[in-house]
Amino acid sequence: MKSVAQVVNGGHGEYMSEAAFGVGVYTVPEAARMIDMPVTNLRRWIAGYEHHGKHEEPLWASQYEVEADEPLIIGFRDLVEARIVNSLRGMRIGLPTIRKCIGRARDLIGDDRPFSTRLFKTDGKSIFLEIWRDIGEPEMIDLKSLQGVFSRVVAPSLTGLDFDGEAASRWWLLDGKRTVVADPERSFGQPIIAESGVPTERLARAVKAEGSVDAVAKLFELRPKLVRDAIEYEVTHAPRKAA
Repeated sequence: MKSVAQVVNGGHGEYMSEAAFGVGVYTVPEAARMIDMPVTNLRRWIAGYEHHGKHEEPLWASQYEVEADEPLIIGFRDLVEARIVNSLRGMRIGLPTIRKCIGRARDLIGDDRPFSTRLFKTDGKSIFLEIWRDIGEPEMIDLKSLQGVFSRVVAPSLTGLDFDGEAASRWWLLDGKRTVVADPERSFGQPIIAESGVPTERLARAVKAEGSVDAVAKLFELRPKLVRDAIEYEVTHAPRKAA
């Protein structure tokens, strides 16, 4: 794991050190926005939390060290893990059960972040069923229906992912389009236009200032469609007011 001090330089969103190359760097609010989930939930999963007077450990070890006096930062694979865990929470599965799922998946796949591996994507249904048979809580969900549950709820959270080797390497952020991407080897994993590398947030701000998609497209030498896709992503992933 890398220390946060190695990768954070100055203000919010400025990640300058080569130590983070290929890992991706996200604040918890940025990651929660991309997944479309509450910030407080993600913070609890990464940093641990207090429950009935007991400290619960993080659900998995972050790619960056969690320090009490430093900003909470996660990497790209943490982002993908959180996306899958969020889908499991959407099935109303409790965190203690999810913790068992992660532990069993880690044993089966042999990776500390099992949900962000190629094997979980390609063989996810059988792995999911095997996890559930072993964690000792089959009464929560009928095992006969689990394969369908995986297809309806968990599998959609694996869409848009590319894999290099065994691990997830990039996430195409608009359904059915390969225009807006989060790639840890580019712009530290922040949402960008794949063709040019311009951050979607920058394009959205420019359109607001210029008042014209065409003007911004000309300014950045982009097709207007790409500027519109950047705006689509930024609008649909606006920060949660309750965050």
